[in-house]
Amino acid sequence: MLFLLFSTFASAAAAAAAVVIPGPPGPYPVALRVRAFEDAARWDPHAPQDQPEKRRVLVSVHVPVKKEANCSVETVPYVPPTTEVVFGQAAAALGLPDTIVSGMELEFCGIAAACGGPDRSVKYPLVLFSHGRGGSRLAHGVLARSLASFGYIVVTLDHTYDAAVVEFPDGRVRYAENTTNRNTTYVESLLESRQKDVSFIIDQLLDTSVATPLLSGTQAIIDWKKIFVAGHSLGGATVAASLYADDRVLGGLNFDGLIIGPVQTEGTDKPLVLVGTPATFDYMIGWNETWSNLRGPSLMLIINGTTHQSFIDAPQLPAVKALPAEYGDLVKQILGTIDSDTLA
Repeated sequence: MLFLLFSTFASAAAAAAAVVIPGPPGPYPVALRVRAFEDAARWDPHAPQDQPEKRRVLVSVHVPVKKEANCSVETVPYVPPTTEVVFGQAAAALGLPDTIVSGMELEFCGIAAACGGPDRSVKYPLVLFSHGRGGSRLAHGVLARSLASFGYIVVTLDHTYDAAVVEFPDGRVRYAENTTNRNTTYVESLLESRQKDVSFIIDQLLDTSVATPLLSGTQAIIDWKKIFVAGHSLGGATVAASLYADDRVLGGLNFDGLIIGPVQTEGTDKPLVLVGTPATFDYMIGWNETWSNLRGPSLMLIINGTTHQSFIDAPQLPAVKALPAEYGDLVKQILGTIDSDTLA
């Protein structure tokens, strides 16, 4: 179901035992690249005042590889060690086992020199995905890989000091600055940083000196005329803000995320899909006002059996599916009652 929306626009695992999350459903193998970018033009407004630093954004790039490619199987941990601990703490706080993501791995296409076959590059649309407040790009890795397998280059972003934890390749670790501050000015500052992160990453990926080595071996090229943004929760707000602020973004998909800022009152001519739960209108900010100001092709979809957290990877994870029956009611309360395969 989630893939169809994108198509509108062109017992827990034991720590010692690896559990491979089943491969993506689409026809394309998927390669993974992880890259950290530093925006030399921006000081990070959320860094500690006594430790100023330039804004850095860590991304995972999920790249479709031509169907005839002779890929080797490459397995990578679903999350790195510190993130595993943080995810476990979050699960425990909800009453779930803290080993919920322990030992899980994802399969990708390992790229060798001749993996892609004849040198005939293929253009694919670009989708950037923004996580929720206190979330993580890695909590949407299964969704990103799935979408990429249908012929999209999918980039998940970590918004530093807004993500629960970011483990940079150089060993530096950054935690969320403040996930409970609901002050309007503060939330607006987070959203401004997020929108700038999205535009900055688009800048980088459209620079051939960056994109060519990043996509090396995949024979994939970004179709710069087809750039979309998707996101969950505050990531959904990032979608709307990016539609408004960046002319290169063609359309957006907001998974149960508030909408604030000028797009709420001024609207947009670009396509926007709003996906919510049966309870969305009990708490969601900005949907009705924004909807009345949308001038382009738009869709508002309420999916029965979902909750706010249905739109992260958790319903798809083997460890969640294998939880003992005693957790059944709690899992339904947190993740919804909809069948995970139907939602996917």
